[in-house]
Amino acid sequence: MSRQVEAFSETQIWAHKHLIHFTAALLLTGFMLTYPQLLGWLAYVLAAPVELAGKALGLSIAGYSAYSLGLQVARIIHRLAGIGLIIVALVVFFREIWHPRKWFIWPEGGFGEAVRNMIRYYIHKEAARFSKYNLGQKAWAWAVIIGVPVMVVTGLILWFRSLFPAGVVEAAHMIHLIGAILAALGLMVHVYAALGIPEHWPAVRAMFRTGTLPEEYVKKHHPLWYEKIAGGEEEEK
Repeated sequence: MSRQVEAFSETQIWAHKHLIHFTAALLLTGFMLTYPQLLGWLAYVLAAPVELAGKALGLSIAGYSAYSLGLQVARIIHRLAGIGLIIVALVVFFREIWHPRKWFIWPEGGFGEAVRNMIRYYIHKEAARFSKYNLGQKAWAWAVIIGVPVMVVTGLILWFRSLFPAGVVEAAHMIHLIGAILAALGLMVHVYAALGIPEHWPAVRAMFRTGTLPEEYVKKHHPLWYEKIAGGEEEEK
């Protein structure tokens, strides 16, 4: 059996799973509330279990149509998912802030070479000298690091809009919407890169289950990272 290399900590595995859950809920309910003309049918889907539960418990939901009830459920889910996202972000922050050199998201080598490596690997299907993360993965990591606080702050402004001037609320709404659209587009690329490229499946399994990668896989797909591991470096970029 090939020797295994630790790629992801238990905290990273836990956080990644829950970030997916909460982000999916936020995007789905957020776009549903923003574009009801396109996704309004989901309101009836969300309302159905609430109506069934209300009937089973003998509770009256007077004053709400199925559609308006579904929208209210979507708002509640959106806010609960936002709170969940904040909790996950805080856990990751306080667990990882002490080890910045082990985040592997800092620049390594020249930008031009990093781009050429991306072209070799994804366009020409050739071997590339990646470290633990390539340029695209690092960019995605930074997008999440910067984007989550921005979405949290603008989301809280929208939640407590009565406390802020109308201009601030309007700006927060625009930033929040643009951030959501960029997050959705980035997430589609991220999911495709993870699931649509068979060579990446061992990394997906490591992120969601084992936390480890076979040594031969690391040596082939992440040679710069492997060289550091083989050289005994404990604190890597």
